[in-house]
Amino acid sequence: MDTELRLTPNLDNIICDVLNEEFDVKTYEKGHYWFSEWNNHCRKVIKIYPLKGTLYPIYWGYNFDFIPWERCFVGVNPKPWNETGKLVYYRTEKAVNIDFTGTPFPYIGYDFYNPSAQSYEEHYAFRNKYFVPAYVTDSPENIELIKTVVRRNIPFMLDWFDRIKTPEDIIEEQTKVINEDENEHCFPYSAYWVRGFLKARCHDIEGALSDIAYVYKRFDTPEEIPEKVIKALYKIDKL
Repeated sequence: MDTELRLTPNLDNIICDVLNEEFDVKTYEKGHYWFSEWNNHCRKVIKIYPLKGTLYPIYWGYNFDFIPWERCFVGVNPKPWNETGKLVYYRTEKAVNIDFTGTPFPYIGYDFYNPSAQSYEEHYAFRNKYFVPAYVTDSPENIELIKTVVRRNIPFMLDWFDRIKTPEDIIEEQTKVINEDENEHCFPYSAYWVRGFLKARCHDIEGALSDIAYVYKRFDTPEEIPEKVIKALYKIDKL
């Protein structure tokens, strides 16, 4: 008997159909992402995050066409910190990313990052109600279950996108992340990185350079900010 788990056939299109009840999105050809058209250098992106197991949470957020990512800081095998990598942009239908992310967890009272905060039964209940069942057959009942779970998350997305609309809104949110999360064991690299580039977009080039310089300083690179990154920041400042 074949007991190998397989992703639900046509899963991405099933989810896309539900998302398009509220959002005008396309399916990313490599799977598990959905994205809107660009509007003022920004697009909405929604994704399911593949965890171990068969249930995937839904994340969402914004992708900016002017925010690059330093290749030496990302990937499975990042380069040493003393080597500057290539700047990678996500701004085509074949290159999609979420630069600033929202999750359902604050809406449902689920402390996803602290497993001891809830009992096993509570974890199980949260995940079954709000995480997409990605490994089920494509029976009509299971397709309807997937759609129901996605629809439960849509009000959270609508509220989040309504509250967080501008670079200034995201700068404020990233500042909260930095103030709450940074400690001797955790450095919120992406929060500083995104906040820095968004400050450049808001024409605060001094603040932008400060944030990005702090990222490189934290990792003891030989130069505070590589020239290519400085050029990218000044280019954004002129948008």
